[in-house]
Amino acid sequence: MMRKLGNKALAVANFGLPLGAMTLVGVPAHAFSAPAQGDLGYDIYDIVVNQGVKGPLGFVGGVAAFLFGVSRLFSNIMIGIPTIVAAVCLIKADSILQTFGMVV
Repeated sequence: MMRKLGNKALAVANFGLPLGAMTLVGVPAHAFSAPAQGDLGYDIYDIVVNQGVKGPLGFVGGVAAFLFGVSRLFSNIMIGIPTIVAAVCLIKADSILQTFGMVV
């Protein structure tokens, strides 16, 4: 299927049912679990996640980003909304990672 956009043409592939059926077939999700003490990568996980993101640095950074986003919301909404979303993601980063079901 071809679409005209001004003087440029955009070709759009129409895969139809086979692509739609392939997206419904998936692999089982594996939820991320924190490494136990002594496992490979536990020290890095402890410093970054436990002491950084879930600790006081992550909370203060998330609150500061949230307040900055709220202050920019009324003057420039294109900066305010993504900043608020990023702040919430920073505050809840460990929960978000677990819900994605990523294998690390």
